[in-house]
Amino acid sequence: MINTTTEEFVRLIDRIEDCNLEFKTAKTKFNYDYDLPDYCAALANERGGKLILGVTEGADKKGKVVGTSVFSGTHNKLSNKLFDKLGIRVDVEELYYEGKRVLIFHVPSRPVGQPIRSTGKNYYYPMRVGESLQEMDDQTFRNIILESAPDFSAKIVPDSGIGDLDPSAIVKLRHLCLSHMKNSNYKTCSDRQLLMDLGLMCNDKINYAGLVLLAKKEVLDSILPQTEIIFEWRQVSGKIAHDYRKSWREPFLKIIDEVWRELEGRNIRTPFQQGFFQREILAFDERSIREAVLNAVAHRDYNISGRCIFVTASPDGFLIESPGGFLPGITPENAIFNRAWRNQRLAEVLEKTGLVERSGQGLDLIFEQSIRSGKGRPDLLQSTSHEVKLFIPASLKDPDFVLFLEKITNEKQIVLSFEEMLELEDVRANGVVSKIEHAKKFLELGIIEKYGKTKDSRYMLAHAFYAHKGVKGVHTRLAGLKRSKFKELIVAHIQKNDKARIDEFCEAFPELPIITVQNLLRDLRKEGRLSFIGSRRKGYWTLKP
Repeated sequence: MINTTTEEFVRLIDRIEDCNLEFKTAKTKFNYDYDLPDYCAALANERGGKLILGVTEGADKKGKVVGTSVFSGTHNKLSNKLFDKLGIRVDVEELYYEGKRVLIFHVPSRPVGQPIRSTGKNYYYPMRVGESLQEMDDQTFRNIILESAPDFSAKIVPDSGIGDLDPSAIVKLRHLCLSHMKNSNYKTCSDRQLLMDLGLMCNDKINYAGLVLLAKKEVLDSILPQTEIIFEWRQVSGKIAHDYRKSWREPFLKIIDEVWRELEGRNIRTPFQQGFFQREILAFDERSIREAVLNAVAHRDYNISGRCIFVTASPDGFLIESPGGFLPGITPENAIFNRAWRNQRLAEVLEKTGLVERSGQGLDLIFEQSIRSGKGRPDLLQSTSHEVKLFIPASLKDPDFVLFLEKITNEKQIVLSFEEMLELEDVRANGVVSKIEHAKKFLELGIIEKYGKTKDSRYMLAHAFYAHKGVKGVHTRLAGLKRSKFKELIVAHIQKNDKARIDEFCEAFPELPIITVQNLLRDLRKEGRLSFIGSRRKGYWTLKP
């Protein structure tokens, strides 16, 4: 337990606010769900500091004690709750100064190489910029990630030399660099100079990035067998035995096109009608497949031996498994927007060849293409702490969604951003919008409609979508009958069991937030169909006599 002395407290408030010290007036309120985790995460990301509630910034920029009543009687529980939210221990101290109560949050530094993620309601990875909080920029995030992670791909391979490299792979490297960077020096310089300029050779020795991209097969067999890529095709998804299998353990620049060639011959074309014209969507999109393979090669953990990149494909989709879990701070949910590099040197060379953009991971392109093609969102949720799994759907889910968005964007003369496309896919699939500014824009454009009460409101694609699809009745059912359906299920459950607690309904309707379940129950009580008996915590719902 930390006990700040009066002298120490006076020295604190005699300072001017900076990135490690934050004063907040918070006389009667301070948002627990939004502001508290954001400020604590930001201070942790700035190597630690103190958040003091009940102190305001005076005219001289120093702290002035005004006192606070927030979290009165519950401040001793905040440390555990913040640990659950942020994964760090924040000690919370109640202190009285000149009869006025203040709260001091002692925030530790983030671990080396690991940014602290907040709740995401205001910020995902907050940082201090001047006197305010902002979302952490890519460069700062990347610098934190690279603090403790030595770049494997930049390490020199002992006893290596240019003779370990495949001459045809070097020719391919030179051609790619010439095409992308338009540097005439790459046309005439020696192989040795080319490798040195690209950071693949130092003191006549090759690093591991050079091995991955250029090494002869026998060298990879001996030194880095985990560079192998295995491809399996199954005509029926989920079938145990594969129908076709092929593997490559070659310099990557020689086999870069091979996975796509295996899929190209198996590509399925799905036709659909648009007025008098027939269009088609391919099961496998070439650019998305190439990006997925490049992403796996650039970001896999080469320190894990005995594991290779594994590709499984079927008419249902494309699954690529890359050894090594996400880097600290990256999750399946935020991987599209957050950038981190496990093999920086390898990523830099792939950027110079024009094969990848080091500023991004290609995931945004893969997700956008899949959604724009009406196949839904790709999936990273099967990933574990030991491997990243990316599934790209191949089958068409809703071609009318594609045509509806094209119709809207043409009529309104607008361009939808990648984030907006993601939001609209979430509306189509789940009826949710995460950012209020997107919801407002979509409502104004007539792309979506809102239904339900304020706190548990849901969204759906506009009536025009269902009219375009020729199923107006579906719109009526989703908008008007869905809520009544849940009500009838609640009543039926109580009729069968005599009584029920709210957690039973949360288990029965996992797709609904608890606030929605609570509002449904309140509506049924107002309608005179249900009664609530007992205390708020231990009470239960029953049919009204």
